[in-house]
Amino acid sequence: MSVAESLKRSFTDSGRSTFGKRTCILQPMTSDYNSINLNSGRNMVGRTSETGIRDVHCSKRQLEFDVDMENTKAKLRVIGVNPCSVNGVMIMQDSECNLEHGSIIELVYGKHQFELLFKPSPTKKANITNEKQNHRNPIDEVKSSEISMSKNRTGKWESAGNGAMMIYTDDAVQASDKIAGYDIDGTIITTKSGNVFPKHTDDWQLLYPEVQKKLKSLQQSGYKICFFTNQGGIGSGKIKLDDFKRKIKDILTKLGVPVQVYIAIEEGHYRKPLIGMWQYLVDNKNEGIDIDLSKSFYVGDAAGRPESGSGKNKRRKDHSLADRRFAANINVSFYTPEEHFLGKPTEHWLKSDYKPCDIVNNKDILLLEPKNVDIPADNCEMIIMVGLPGSGKSYFCQEYLEQHNYTIANADTVGGTQACLKICEKALGAGTSCVVDNTNVDVESRKKFIMLAKKYNVPCRCFVMNVPVDQVRHNIKYRHLTDSSHSKINEMVFNMMKKKYKNPTEDEGFTHIVKVNLKPKFKSTTEEQLYKLYLLEK
Repeated sequence: MSVAESLKRSFTDSGRSTFGKRTCILQPMTSDYNSINLNSGRNMVGRTSETGIRDVHCSKRQLEFDVDMENTKAKLRVIGVNPCSVNGVMIMQDSECNLEHGSIIELVYGKHQFELLFKPSPTKKANITNEKQNHRNPIDEVKSSEISMSKNRTGKWESAGNGAMMIYTDDAVQASDKIAGYDIDGTIITTKSGNVFPKHTDDWQLLYPEVQKKLKSLQQSGYKICFFTNQGGIGSGKIKLDDFKRKIKDILTKLGVPVQVYIAIEEGHYRKPLIGMWQYLVDNKNEGIDIDLSKSFYVGDAAGRPESGSGKNKRRKDHSLADRRFAANINVSFYTPEEHFLGKPTEHWLKSDYKPCDIVNNKDILLLEPKNVDIPADNCEMIIMVGLPGSGKSYFCQEYLEQHNYTIANADTVGGTQACLKICEKALGAGTSCVVDNTNVDVESRKKFIMLAKKYNVPCRCFVMNVPVDQVRHNIKYRHLTDSSHSKINEMVFNMMKKKYKNPTEDEGFTHIVKVNLKPKFKSTTEEQLYKLYLLEK
């Protein structure tokens, strides 16, 4: 045997030795499925007891894997009707794709995620490339050359507002004067399970196949992609922050697009529709580049749309208006996911007549109706305020009555109705006018004070807060944001009072009934600007 033949045989035997020990498996990314051993050569994978997959969208012969153990590579071919994905790229039926160690495969696009692993692992990895096939659908397919195919995207996590907000910035994000803003749940992703809320961290898939291509196109057009999401479940402890961080990285890896993510964890200025997240982007996270609002936009599913359709096509009404109002507060164009990704026409939504800025900007509104009401009255009197919590009763009393030496009786500060009655009786006995600064929403709550006024033979006027319920709710939210001394009003209590509310009449014993229109005053321009924003999610 020649030296050359000897060397050739030696290398061949060595290669066989390493190759013979190598194995290839599809490792599931969740505990829902089983590991799948792949043999050298062709393997068929699909809906079988071996995989643990029962989804009817996954064919029994869904994917064919042609495994090359020696070179630690494989070729995937889609046999089933429904597409699969490799590292986030959709692969259509009859198309092929080259795989390597560490490739992430979804047997059906958006579902059943596995990782291709060779053991022992190769020392060097090759790039994954898609091979063009005649049967590919150009609308649904995203070419590998257009998308970063890295298994895991890298970036930096930060917190702001003493932990009230988290920010994730992909290392490849670049500042821009154009922002493409998106909500996440119901806009970028939806649940795999079909539930409204995810069952677990991995219960998600892209909302539409078009999402990935649209984001990449915008990024290539010079837009900075930003996600803005309310995640109160993290603040309440229902969702673990570390789990959600992993979910964000998984979503961005699938998208293959650099994104900056803003996560509002707690109530307050960061939570949509307030603009704290956006303002933080403007002030701190865009490298000083001014944002052109006319070129920027925001997409979200919380758009105030009513229930529509029926049967399988039935769609629940939107849970809120938070996304639409967030865009309005920022002053950028707004789109629903269907309008933005699918090109559908503008959808019907339930508009509210209430615009907070109109209240502030209306300089012609009368404080009192009728306008010839005297404050103070010529003689000793009792005034009974009537209005829901947050309608501005206490503000009116302090701003317009206290200066005229009216004694103010407020159940919240003095300890209840009986204490208020004693304060009023003492004032009237001394010949001093008094005002009952309580909600007094029903006839019974007003009756005791009217009887007291009759006892002292003084007139009793009723001042009714003429404030719409939407504005009342707005005031409550504004007060909560600007004055921590006020306790938060329970929604159930508020609704109970609203249900009990009865308009006062002169038949109850009032000498006059006066309507009070709220004319807010502000300590600063900042507070005025805050009041003009939409503060409520619905």
